[in-house]
Amino acid sequence: MPSLTTHSLDSKKEDMEFLASLILSLSFSSLLLLSPPAQATTPSDTIQRTTKQQILASIPPGTQENTVPFITSPSGKYTAYLLRRETAPGAGGFGSDFCYIQVQDASTEQSMWESECAPVSTANTCALVFDDNGLEVFDGSNSAWATDDAESADENFLETLELVDEGDMWIRDKKGELAWKASDEPRANQGCGLPGSPGLAPAMPPFAVPIGGDDNLPFGRRQQQKQQGGQQQLPQPSTLPSQEGKPMAGVSQTFGFDGNPLVDNTPYDSGCSRGVQYWLGTGVAMLLAHLAYGFVL
Repeated sequence: MPSLTTHSLDSKKEDMEFLASLILSLSFSSLLLLSPPAQATTPSDTIQRTTKQQILASIPPGTQENTVPFITSPSGKYTAYLLRRETAPGAGGFGSDFCYIQVQDASTEQSMWESECAPVSTANTCALVFDDNGLEVFDGSNSAWATDDAESADENFLETLELVDEGDMWIRDKKGELAWKASDEPRANQGCGLPGSPGLAPAMPPFAVPIGGDDNLPFGRRQQQKQQGGQQQLPQPSTLPSQEGKPMAGVSQTFGFDGNPLVDNTPYDSGCSRGVQYWLGTGVAMLLAHLAYGFVL
């Protein structure tokens, strides 16, 4: 029959084993909680497509997080991002944002490759999707850009996306055949959303261009000459050919464009009485001539 001392030792041994197991569990849980969250979100160098439309990254409108990584090269030298940029003031675009892919050198953050600047609505989420078209940028539910040349020679399922250590992105089909590579469409440093960047409409809509901006002026008018330095001459009053057309002293004369008066200054239109004076003088002369003729007879 076991003694009381032996039973007490066994109980203490069990307590020590339980305590050691508890400490080990707590230590493992602490390691999980203290591990950097970036390790869980670091993108891999290969993405395998498992659904018809696989979302790789998305950026809602008006968010501070406008740069989302989705794939990195095996050595970590290059990372590909989905970027969303607002249109710079005065750059045109009329309020659109721009979503595009950019492959960056991780050490210098230099752009190595970019997709085309795709304008998207400021009210929609833009998303990067891996689908039958390869990579596709969506403006809400509408396609804004896609790798249209990404297709398998045998029309096989596009399955993998890779970012290699040379900074190039590849899309392969389910048999491993290369279907598309970014280096076939070299683009970088487009400055999407900045003045003069691709995809931007003119800063001023066509209906807002000044009428005098070209030679095709309305109503047959010719463009006014410009002085040196690009300043346009102001319309000057033209010199009247004779004293007869001059206005009386103290009376100003109003001129319109190109030195022409705003109204025609002929006797009829201006209400001048010279026509009445002419006929009155002619009548008096005829009357005097008639009287003189009668006196001679």
